[in-house]
Amino acid sequence: MNSTNNELVTPTYERVRSRAGIKWNRYDSDVLAAWVADMDFDPPKAVTDAMRRYLDLGDTGYNIAVRDQLLPAFAGWQHRHHNWRPDEERLRTFTSALHALETALWFRTDPGDGIVVFTPIYHPFLNAIADSRRRLVSVPLDPNGMRIDPERLASAIDSTTKMILFCQPHNPAGRVFDDSELAAVAEVAERHDLLVVSDEIWGDLTIDRPHQPLATSDERFAGRLMTLGSASKSFNLAGLRCAVAHIDDAELNRIIETMPGHLLGAASVSSLAGTHAAWTQCDDWMSAVRSEITARRDQLARRLASDLPEVTMSPPEATYLGWLDFRATNLGDDPSYQLLKEGRVALSPGPQFGPEGAGFARINFATSAEILDDIIDRIISLVRSTP
Repeated sequence: MNSTNNELVTPTYERVRSRAGIKWNRYDSDVLAAWVADMDFDPPKAVTDAMRRYLDLGDTGYNIAVRDQLLPAFAGWQHRHHNWRPDEERLRTFTSALHALETALWFRTDPGDGIVVFTPIYHPFLNAIADSRRRLVSVPLDPNGMRIDPERLASAIDSTTKMILFCQPHNPAGRVFDDSELAAVAEVAERHDLLVVSDEIWGDLTIDRPHQPLATSDERFAGRLMTLGSASKSFNLAGLRCAVAHIDDAELNRIIETMPGHLLGAASVSSLAGTHAAWTQCDDWMSAVRSEITARRDQLARRLASDLPEVTMSPPEATYLGWLDFRATNLGDDPSYQLLKEGRVALSPGPQFGPEGAGFARINFATSAEILDDIIDRIISLVRSTP
């Protein structure tokens, strides 16, 4: 399942600054970008070749075949890499994981219903709950190890709670939740008949422990689970707007079947082609980028421990995101503010991920060793110069 030209290219300043995306263009040209979850690595050549092939041929008309090829490709990828064979009859394409998540939220719950999230959490989860007028049920992770507390989870549920929005692996903490934690979630979901929407788009980027899809982790999830997948994070393809959802929930499937055929939209031909190439030709690239991300995580951990011990990080078990604890510094509840204003480095604000993020910032370390060292140097300089 490899292409012969999928070499992983080391990012350079010239390359990353030449792109039009928001990561390196939102802020002034002297700011180093380590915020939004885009990698600095180019996507695999097999992916860009697949998309370019359609353009070179002028093949931009209707194409049902490429759409039909995508779902078996996703199922095959999951089987090879995560020992899960999704039922292709329950797979549907969406334009993003959040598109699928909000579809479930809108059609399977009502305004005022309680929606569980494990905070701090990827902030669009919080926005989706607020925008749909659902009620946030925040279950904070244990700050010492970022683990799920079963008793805290159980006590948060009431008769109006309808759904759990899960993130496995977790963003921003980088946790791969273990069997005991998943069992606690399954127990609560079964007891209260909750739908669980599991965002697993980071599942390929595990470092220390393998990804465990919820669909294979506990039989109590059966019939009450929506699993979200995408090549967006694994292959740096977020702009393609293509995702897949495995819907193991009879009611949500029934509702979608009754909807007009075009109401949920569709991914483009080039998006489908690129994603299909990622899942069928790029196993080698995935292995290489995982090794590079592991090296950059370890680089970050070493530099913090040796040069800035007052800023701590539990080394993430997955993702390319570090959850940095600045509470022992004088940078306040939102360290990213001063880091951007005075340090000229852009991190994601911790409070954006919920109240538990006060004093934290999220760093994206999916870049070259050189760029990451420059980012760390600027963080050190700002912390050292702040009285």
